[in-house]
Amino acid sequence: MPFPPYFLPMKKIVNFRCAVAFACAVGIGAGLSYLSAYYSFPYWWLIALVPLTAISLIISILRGSKKGIIVTVICALLFLYGAGGVYFKLAAFSSSELSDGAAYGLSGIVWEKGYSQSGEYIKIGNIIADGSSVEGNMIVYLDEVYGEFCDVGYTVTFYGTVYLSKPFAYGGQSASRILEDIRCSAYPIDLLSSEYGFSLFGSINSAVRELFFENLSGDTAAIAYGMFTGNTEYVETSTMDSFRYGGIAHVFAVSGLHIALVYGFVAYIFGKTRLPKAASAAVSVALVFFYTGICGFTLSAVRASVMCAVSALVRLCRGKYDGLSSVALSFVLITLVNPLNVISVGFQLSVAAVAGIAVFGGGISRALARIKIPRKIASSVSVSLSAQIATFPILLSTFGYVSWASLGLNIIFVPVLSAIFTLMFPCTLLALMIAPLSQFLLLISSVPLDLTTAALVSIHAEEALISGFDFGAFAPLYFIAVFALSDMVNAKFRWRALFAVALALIIAAGVVLKNYVPAGGVKIIASAYYGESYAVLIKTEEGNVLVVSETPSSYDIGDLLSENAAEELSAVIVLGGEDSVFAYTSLGVSCDELYANYTNINIQPYRGVTVHYERAFSVCGINFEYVGGYDLVADIGGASLGISCGDTVNISSCDLLIAPRDGHGCDCKEAVYFDMVEFAANVYDCGDLQFIAKDGTISPSGAFIKRGAGL
Repeated sequence: MPFPPYFLPMKKIVNFRCAVAFACAVGIGAGLSYLSAYYSFPYWWLIALVPLTAISLIISILRGSKKGIIVTVICALLFLYGAGGVYFKLAAFSSSELSDGAAYGLSGIVWEKGYSQSGEYIKIGNIIADGSSVEGNMIVYLDEVYGEFCDVGYTVTFYGTVYLSKPFAYGGQSASRILEDIRCSAYPIDLLSSEYGFSLFGSINSAVRELFFENLSGDTAAIAYGMFTGNTEYVETSTMDSFRYGGIAHVFAVSGLHIALVYGFVAYIFGKTRLPKAASAAVSVALVFFYTGICGFTLSAVRASVMCAVSALVRLCRGKYDGLSSVALSFVLITLVNPLNVISVGFQLSVAAVAGIAVFGGGISRALARIKIPRKIASSVSVSLSAQIATFPILLSTFGYVSWASLGLNIIFVPVLSAIFTLMFPCTLLALMIAPLSQFLLLISSVPLDLTTAALVSIHAEEALISGFDFGAFAPLYFIAVFALSDMVNAKFRWRALFAVALALIIAAGVVLKNYVPAGGVKIIASAYYGESYAVLIKTEEGNVLVVSETPSSYDIGDLLSENAAEELSAVIVLGGEDSVFAYTSLGVSCDELYANYTNINIQPYRGVTVHYERAFSVCGINFEYVGGYDLVADIGGASLGISCGDTVNISSCDLLIAPRDGHGCDCKEAVYFDMVEFAANVYDCGDLQFIAKDGTISPSGAFIKRGAGL
């Protein structure tokens, strides 16, 4: 828990705000509690809260600071609330009245319907299983023909197989499922039946979706619907990637930009009436929250709506609006509702962006003004740059890349897209009310939207990506360093700069060591994804080799490569049956050399990619040999590495074996398993595991830390 600075030497150096202290207290408590569950650490660290709080209270009492006492007590309570809330919610998520793999007669109310790579799905609540009520929510994956039509608000009934969700697996977390309390998934065995039910927000959302898709082309409708509601599931992957690579995918997240535009539009309309200012502001804020409901009450939208309400209240009271205190207050309120909200990447980015603008925006704008940059341009640049400074480590750690061109693209495209949304919002409302004019009204905003999207796609922002590393545990040091450079710290700039440079050197050293490959050595990283996608990355001085199973996960593989600075591959080796060569299409990587299971049919299905079918071959100074289609042996400078992705292991002996699970006859000195649980070296509990091969031996790189076994 951070000390309130009333009684610390830093009192005059940092511009203190109570709301920020409260946000830090509840956020740190929730974050530490989540990390304890993730890394299976005991909760003994909570004891440290007692002496820290006692010391703070004693100093405040001695100084006669009533405010210090109050702030200390509130911070301690918020810290405990955040820590306890996360613990109990994770414990509840990990428990279920249902059995994994069992079949039940199920029913529930649909609160979301959408598409994924696996096809159409629905999310249901108020679940009844074999006549008994079940806690939490459920995601149901539907077949192409699933039975009677259903949508948001419908009650569905079916017989299906249930699989329990796990909060942590393969070094990652099921953040979206945890946040939505989706404790299990189900697959209908027979066709489901449905009964119509009314849902106000769901009905309006569905009406908006139908309006766009019935009156616009598929791609344009998907983008318009995504901008209006924040739901991007219908947007083509390639188009969405163009927005992501350009650093402007936030236009699809209903957050500050959307809420400000909607509030401004509504407030302008009511400003033309004779309503009192208080009534006008209240109605405007209420309509903003109504719009948030249509968008599904996403965390970023709720955060922005709370800030909008705070801003309106401050203006009514004729007070001075404080952006940093406002975002801190909204953070506290949202975290009080659900402490687990701190793990939402969208929420983190939303809070970080607004806080970054509040902390750095003024200083950057003033610096640009001193070099005679026009005020409007300086303001736009400062907002974009300060938001990117604050979100940089989150983006890099979550998605594995950031775009160095995003600053320029944000300055150019965000104002244009904001203007399009400002036009789209009233046109959509009118189109919903006046059906005969709907196509004409939507075309007014869709034409500039099409032109803007085409321009963005043509830029090929993927060529401007920064990737290959992430801050990991050093992210807090990054935030401390950039905060020290802001004008919220009242020390001399040279000392702040020296402090920031020292932290930057520590961060750089940590990042370099993380991706370090010793001279003459080879780095081996074992990775997996939910028992379906297995991968081993081999990094050498000559290049990178990726070994994958025949059912790879492009999302998981992308993270593996970006986190280990291995986007450029010398070769891809696929383990599997005779059709394993086609796994390359779902990899999502670019490589000129592909090695597949040896076969009598020498086919070359890819343009620009040479497929090799040799049983034995050499890549990057390493000798490889297939031992059956699902097994591979690599000779790395005298040390033998065995990799198996099949149900059985056909490798007789090796120094290190990497396989799905135990129960084999391989004579290996050391073994790593993808799917084993509670085994010393297993990817399921520990996440990606690293080894170093050098001088004829293979040894672990770093300690194995089990994750997610504590709750």
